[in-house]
Amino acid sequence: FVLVGHKCDLAAERAVSAEEAGHLAHSLGMAFVETSARSNCNVELAFQMLVGGIQRALDQGTLTPHRGCDGIRLIPSQSRRQPRARGEPRERCQC
Repeated sequence: FVLVGHKCDLAAERAVSAEEAGHLAHSLGMAFVETSARSNCNVELAFQMLVGGIQRALDQGTLTPHRGCDGIRLIPSQSRRQPRARGEPRERCQC
C-alpha cells in the first residue's frame, strides 16, 4: 500500500501536514508520497512506488496473480496497443 497525499500544490488549504501523514503511513507499514496532478508533481513516482511494491510482493511470493476480474493480473509483454482509428485524436496526457 502507498498513502498518497494529493493537491500538494494547495499548501495554504492543507488539512494534514506532510509530517503527520508520513508518520501515519509509517505506523501502518506504508510508503507515503505527496502529489499534484496540476503541477505533475510526483504523480509518476506514486505509481512507480505502488508497482514496485506489487512487483516485490510477487517476486517474494507474498502476492499471487488471479485469473478472475479482481486482484493482480499479469498482462503478457507481447500485448500491443491497438492502432488509432483514422481521425482519432492523439492522447494529450500520460494518464
